[in-house]
Amino acid sequence: MTRRIVSALVLLVLALPAWSAVDPSPFQQAAAALDGLDPARIPTGRLYDRALPMSGLALQDGAGNGPAVDAAAWRQMLHEMRLSSLALPTGWPTPDLARDEERRAREAGIIPIAVLDAAYARLRDDALTAGLVAYDGGRLVETPAAATTSPYVVRQAFAAAALVPRTYHGANATFTIPSQLFAGDAERPARLQFDADDDRGWRDVALDAPVTVNYAATGARTLRLRAEYASTEVREAAFSFDVAALAAPAPTETWPITATVPYQGVYGYGTAYVYLAPGHAVVTDPVVVVEGFDLDNIMNWDELYALLNRENMLEDLRASGFDAVVLNFHESTDDIRRNAMILVELLRQVGVAQPDQRDRIVIGASMGGLVARYALTYMEQQGLDANVRTFISFDSPQLGANIPLGVQYWLQLFQVESTEAAHLLSRLDTPAAREMLLYHHTSSGGGTGQADPLRAAYLADLAAIGSWPTSLRKVAVANGSGASAGQGYAPGTQVIAYEYYSFLVDLIGNVWAVPDGGSKQILRGLIDRIWPLSDDQLNVTVTGTRPLDSAPGGWRSSLADMDATPAPYGDIVALYPNHCFIPTISALALDVTNPYTNLATLGDVAAHSQFDAVYYPAANQEHVLVTPENKVWFSGEIARANSGVDDPAVLPAARPRLVGAQPNPFNPSTRLVLELPANVARARLEIFDLQGRHVRTLLDGPLAAGRPQVAWDGRDDSGRALASGAFVARLEADGSVGTTRLVLLR
Repeated sequence: MTRRIVSALVLLVLALPAWSAVDPSPFQQAAAALDGLDPARIPTGRLYDRALPMSGLALQDGAGNGPAVDAAAWRQMLHEMRLSSLALPTGWPTPDLARDEERRAREAGIIPIAVLDAAYARLRDDALTAGLVAYDGGRLVETPAAATTSPYVVRQAFAAAALVPRTYHGANATFTIPSQLFAGDAERPARLQFDADDDRGWRDVALDAPVTVNYAATGARTLRLRAEYASTEVREAAFSFDVAALAAPAPTETWPITATVPYQGVYGYGTAYVYLAPGHAVVTDPVVVVEGFDLDNIMNWDELYALLNRENMLEDLRASGFDAVVLNFHESTDDIRRNAMILVELLRQVGVAQPDQRDRIVIGASMGGLVARYALTYMEQQGLDANVRTFISFDSPQLGANIPLGVQYWLQLFQVESTEAAHLLSRLDTPAAREMLLYHHTSSGGGTGQADPLRAAYLADLAAIGSWPTSLRKVAVANGSGASAGQGYAPGTQVIAYEYYSFLVDLIGNVWAVPDGGSKQILRGLIDRIWPLSDDQLNVTVTGTRPLDSAPGGWRSSLADMDATPAPYGDIVALYPNHCFIPTISALALDVTNPYTNLATLGDVAAHSQFDAVYYPAANQEHVLVTPENKVWFSGEIARANSGVDDPAVLPAARPRLVGAQPNPFNPSTRLVLELPANVARARLEIFDLQGRHVRTLLDGPLAAGRPQVAWDGRDDSGRALASGAFVARLEADGSVGTTRLVLLR
């Protein structure tokens, strides 16, 4: 036998049933077998065999040869050392404190370095075979031989991590090592040195003292921390860091926003970053952007700017004279209704700041689209003037979002032993997640495939105020395929494979995508252990689900992230990297139930939607990714029509109208659909660019009643092919004028 018998005690969590808040976890039950050892004889007061070894702590021994550590790995190392301790260390931070410090540091513009510097004990590999420990009533105890030969070995852990993983101000980045983030033994280093990977080599540093670093170029870095002790021992650790930008622009102004209307007695609050267009002294022509589901509430101006300025979209809008007003929630995971009241107050303050009360655009990204929808609907219902001409919903879960249910139960399995799994599960249990997710895990597992009750309550409140705003133009932009292209695997396909077999223990922890109806197992967990440990298993089966995991939609790489997570034995394998997060039919609010619907079969797609216009790509894209194609669509919707080209308007059904265009966006041609309730003596259909300049006359003459279609090949009156861009089609017939926007993609 080997020490793997002892190590097997810490592996139970991989395949046992879920536990309640009052019962000990499967791992805790197994670790109790180690309680028979005399705590007074355990060196350092920490027995690492009590922890599930998921973090790679053994590689961080102070030699400096281990892999570079990130913040998540460091928090897990800290968690394992705390589990190993017979008594919790005095003054040590918790993983949650580390997350709180990260948030405060981001707001302060500094980069905290967390340090773990402590010794721990492990049972010797031959503790059983050498007769130093033995089983007694299902517990390990020391034998008389242990009186002369210790069954333990002592090892050192030395690990560091930058809790803020990147900087957007690399030309002037400030690091610090906070005392409250130094988890160490009684002896503190006599000297600390820091190598920032900035070509300046080692420099002396001290706890709580800021260190300014100037990087000359962007890119990934490997930073190092070195500790020297009075005993002349030297320890070194490497950790990862990314210089994302050297000097991100600062917002023109920062507004604190507190809602004046509470939800359930609580007032939400946040921050609005105002980034004015060149030449503007105040907010003049605003585009209000509402942030989405910020998992850890750590996205501030720098992160939001980097996301919004993909494809240079934000700066191009500013160059066109638009002011960006970006709403950042203090708690984005809070109830959608509470955060909606923050947006209501922001729109009021924008109106106060504007000199001419010009109307505005509201863009809601991801969950922000739900917040914006609720806020705008609420303002209409209350008779409040939002003065919004267009609402753009960007890959927002208008009909619900999806995280694979099998993955949710996987996190539930690991929540005690893995601090990251526990944290992710807690994020899935926040009000906003429970309101968005179409399938949500339950506390006990079993046959489930339903939403949390909070989602029904949220939808009922939304319906009670009107469900949708009606006094503005509504536009949806999806990142999911409209051509029924899924994520690359069929419904019910296995997506995570984790199996480990040995003489001592067999482990299985596999995940499948939810099926398309019928009944299907989505999680299988099994552990087959040697005596004296019992066997356990967990099976979760769902019935009658829609195939959301594999459906067309804006994707997230949660499966690939699981693959990258180290496992103590064997390897977690993601058989496919991505899953559908926002189904296309949800982002476009379509009146269909099959998420695999090919939108080409619907004809006028917008006619099946709550939106006046919709955009979708042919292939699935990452969730809320700004692409060259959808940037053109955004720009066309935001830009004002000039020189006789009117803003889109809904004309009475009894009068001639321009219904829309199919396809749109298009390449190389599209068909403009007209609706004429009676013969008209003269109908003039023209194309303009967004500056109001005439591009093409498609028809000018009499038309018979009906629903004629007029083709446009993307060329001007001279026959020249036009470049990619947004255009306006304008129909004038019998005194009625109607327009629609077109996007040409070459």
